[in-house]
Amino acid sequence: MAGRVVAGWLVVAACRRHLHDLTRADLAWDVAAVRRVVGFFCDVLHLNGGQFEGEPFRLEPWQTFVIGSLFGWKRLDGTRRYQLAYIEIGKGNGKSPMAAGTGHYMLLADGEARAEVYAAATKKDQAMILFRDAVAMRDLSPELAARLKKSGADDKVWNLYDAQSGSFFRPIASEDFGQSGPRPHCALVDEVHEHRNAVVVDMMRKGFKWRRQPMQVEITNSGFDRHSICWQHHEYSIQLLEGFDAPGGIANDQWFAYVCTLDPCARCRAAGAKAPISDCADCDSWRDEVVWPKANPNLGVSITLDYL
Repeated sequence: MAGRVVAGWLVVAACRRHLHDLTRADLAWDVAAVRRVVGFFCDVLHLNGGQFEGEPFRLEPWQTFVIGSLFGWKRLDGTRRYQLAYIEIGKGNGKSPMAAGTGHYMLLADGEARAEVYAAATKKDQAMILFRDAVAMRDLSPELAARLKKSGADDKVWNLYDAQSGSFFRPIASEDFGQSGPRPHCALVDEVHEHRNAVVVDMMRKGFKWRRQPMQVEITNSGFDRHSICWQHHEYSIQLLEGFDAPGGIANDQWFAYVCTLDPCARCRAAGAKAPISDCADCDSWRDEVVWPKANPNLGVSITLDYL
């Protein structure tokens, strides 16, 4: 908010919402819970692939804000505030490993008996992308390997099971939904912009009635289809971040929004623009390297300037 970190207006709004909510008497900010989940990532989880293979998962500052928000905000009865997180960010910024790590925490460290954790997508191949990160994390971590039994072998692993709590972590696609449906404690919905309909999102949420403090984490790149569930959640998230403290604005204490995007100029925003106008000289330009961190907060970490 002070301008020392390059960030888009919607990320700034998410930070403003956080600081605003610290003043509320009907919510609690649990610093110990934040330290616990951040410590779990660093002490238990390991990254995989390329130069990151085997490295401890030390959350970047923006990731700490996201993960800390999801697990640190509580209602006065001690249960978590947020049930849904919409995270929109540029490709290659480490959102799938972050989601996979969240799934492991919800599976093993959240105190939920018989927890069901799903990497969910419309197609099984898509769901497997995030799940493979979860399997690799299991294989690279002595703590996870000691707790979680794999079903399947090599790249055909389809389930991680914890006998101690009776919990499991598995991929799921729309064709897997039976008549009764899943009962997720945690649903990780990958690449929401590729979902042609709301079947997966809706089915996961319907199963929440079985759980005391479930969570659905939606991660996505920016899409182009304005008749999709991704567009609906994108627009809702913007409305929430714009109006959470405004008269007549949206106030949804269960919805966390983190949208990384380039900025329209003040004049275009006042005219209703939510994204840069291509022929406006004052709006952010995708050709300007200075603004690239707004859509890519992991620039220089998991994605390079040369690549972009």
